[in-house]
Amino acid sequence: EGDLDDTYDWQADVMSDDWNPRAARRKLKAHPDMLVCDALLDQSIFSGVGNIIKNEVLFRTRIHPETEIGALPPRKLGELIKQAREYSFDFYHWKKAFVLRKHFLAHTKKICPRCEIPLQFRQALGRSQRRSFFCSRCQQLYDR
Repeated sequence: EGDLDDTYDWQADVMSDDWNPRAARRKLKAHPDMLVCDALLDQSIFSGVGNIIKNEVLFRTRIHPETEIGALPPRKLGELIKQAREYSFDFYHWKKAFVLRKHFLAHTKKICPRCEIPLQFRQALGRSQRRSFFCSRCQQLYDR
């Protein structure tokens, strides 16, 4: 056994006081070919982010889940990093209050609340092979 601080990277934990968004940006930029849906689930970058948070953050930021990290404009990358942390706190508070599901905008939803068109659903998307819900109209697929 040892000290948890010696083995756990608190700078990657999105809910930690030691969270370091600059470190997250560096790690993301080191993997330009990684899909954004996989990046959000990479626990060495966004420790604590799970599949629901992934879907909701991508919807909030209007980023298509199959966008590669290297295709994101710098400002959009910053927005993604910021929202990964912010939504994680929202998620925690809503879950504690037993109102989490009523705040879902994309996860398990059928219709886009912005565009009022059917949301796309993929049973197994990206390297992580996790369920994804997204809007093909308002979530932009960025090209390099």
